[in-house]
Amino acid sequence: MREDAERMVGRAVIESMKRSVQAREVFRKMLGEVAENLPEVGEAPAVDVIDSPEEIIVYVDLPGTKKELIDLGVTEDAVTVTAKFERPAGKYLQRERPEAETSRRIRLSAEVKPEQVKAKYEDGVLAVHLPKLIVVKPHSVPIEG
Repeated sequence: MREDAERMVGRAVIESMKRSVQAREVFRKMLGEVAENLPEVGEAPAVDVIDSPEEIIVYVDLPGTKKELIDLGVTEDAVTVTAKFERPAGKYLQRERPEAETSRRIRLSAEVKPEQVKAKYEDGVLAVHLPKLIVVKPHSVPIEG
């Protein structure tokens, strides 16, 4: 059902809804029941996943948090990132940044070695390098003719 909602509304609108409470409310009124399956504002950080022959690299956007407030969990086939945010007290005129906590679980395309994972948080982006369990290198075979 969520895929139907995304198809009806379009990816650009979904992204704007993630970033704006006001936009989400407008689309909830317009779409009615279909809007119940749309993602929540700030529900999950944006990610990029890169697959190379030796490793998988996951980049997670977590602007506005500190390294100490990020929890990274890795299994052989998934990465889970949870981050907490410290928000200043006060009356908000506009509020679009993630709430107190956000989380994302990413399934991996290959098994990795959790004990050899390296992560670095810099400029609001968490970069996670996950060495693959089995590195497949193509073997060149001569062709007789």
